[in-house]
Amino acid sequence: MKKALRGSSFLFYFLTIIVFFILGGLFSKYMGVGKNQGLAGGAIVLGNALMYAIGALIIAIILAGRLKTKIIVYSNFLLFIVLSILMFLGYLRHLEMEKNKVPAQQKQITPKPTIPVQPVHTIQFENEMGQGFFSPNFTENDKLYFYTPSDPDAWNGIGEAIDSLVFIKTQHGHYDIQYAPPYFFPEISKLDYDRLLIKVLTSGKFMLEVEINRKTGQTVLIDKFSGDLIYWPEFILNINSVEILEEYPQKIRIKPLDNASENVKAYEFLQPIAVRGDWLKVNLTDSNFATLDQGWIKWKSGDRLIIRYSLFS
Repeated sequence: MKKALRGSSFLFYFLTIIVFFILGGLFSKYMGVGKNQGLAGGAIVLGNALMYAIGALIIAIILAGRLKTKIIVYSNFLLFIVLSILMFLGYLRHLEMEKNKVPAQQKQITPKPTIPVQPVHTIQFENEMGQGFFSPNFTENDKLYFYTPSDPDAWNGIGEAIDSLVFIKTQHGHYDIQYAPPYFFPEISKLDYDRLLIKVLTSGKFMLEVEINRKTGQTVLIDKFSGDLIYWPEFILNINSVEILEEYPQKIRIKPLDNASENVKAYEFLQPIAVRGDWLKVNLTDSNFATLDQGWIKWKSGDRLIIRYSLFS
């Protein structure tokens, strides 16, 4: 018992706790513990690391009561070396992450890029619709990192960031982009309404491939869990109104069928209320958005959007 209360033994306990807490955390992360658990993932990894540390401490107390002082001292020396190596590797990892965050750090010296002005309902007919839109959770994450789709590790959620967006909260309580790469030209950017929507082309287990420039079609990968994935049907039902395009003329039908009778009721606006495949059920409203009648129009054809939408009134 006296051996377990020596000064070298207490140092042995302390170093054991620290080293095995770090090793437990690294091992848990490597094994994917807490993956896809959102904000709870970090707490799960932390809990596992703590269990490793407690288990190692119990073993250390048992060993300290049985081993000679000389062996305890050697063990302390070995644990100190392991801790130093872990701290050095952690420092290198920190430097590497900071290097990848250069765009974010440049916010102190780089002028805010001007995002091209764009009408929120302009449609690029030559581009595919994709699966829907990604809305970053900038209220909780002040950065959105970009990864290259050609990096296999990136698809598994462990790639190296190549660029980022940096968000700030303005004095008026809205969010804005403090840093964006010059090629950033998303589908919808209305941050005065806290709306930033990036077209999603591919949905992976951990990452999303998004179109980061609507003009060039350039894509990057982003963390799937750093915001909300809004599929097209959900998106189209939560906009203000739609319009039938001259490029894709069609009649308003009383049923979602090509040969159904036409609804000839006069109207000012069409407001989406339901989706069935390629068909969209709409309210025909007057200028005050009072419902006059209902009907069906086609909102897409294959992978092409054939209506114009307006997010806001």
